[in-house]
Amino acid sequence: MTVPRDIKQIILPNALHLVCREDSRRYYGDYHLVRILMSVSIPLEPHFFDNGDECRAARKLLPDPVVYHRIAERMGVPTAEVEAVRTALVDDLLRHAGGYLGSAQFPRKFIRAELARIRSARGINRSVPVLRGA
Repeated sequence: MTVPRDIKQIILPNALHLVCREDSRRYYGDYHLVRILMSVSIPLEPHFFDNGDECRAARKLLPDPVVYHRIAERMGVPTAEVEAVRTALVDDLLRHAGGYLGSAQFPRKFIRAELARIRSARGINRSVPVLRGA
C-alpha cells in the first residue's frame, strides 16, 4: 500500500486550504487505478455559530478541524495515460467544486450540515422519542 502524495495545494478565496493527493495504484498488468483525494480542513470558529452554546455543543460533537472530502477516480488507465488522467481529474474536481468550496458561506454551511448529520445519527434531533426494550 502506498501513502497518498500531495500533488496540488490551493488557498481558496475564503482562506481555506484545499489539498489534492494522489492515491493511484497499478492493479493489473499495464492498467492503473488513478485516484485523487481532495480535502479541505475547516476549523471550528465561533463566528460560524449563532451563539456560544451552539459553538460549545459543536465542539463536543465534531472534530476540530472538520474535514470535507471528495474522491475522483478512473480505472483501466494505461501507464502512458496516467499523467493526463491525473491532471484531468484534478481539473474536473476544481472546476466542479472550486467555486462552492471557495465561497464565503461554505465553511458555515458545511459545519452546520455536519453537525445536523451527527445529531441525526445520534438521535439528538429526533422529535419522536425512541422506545427501547419491550
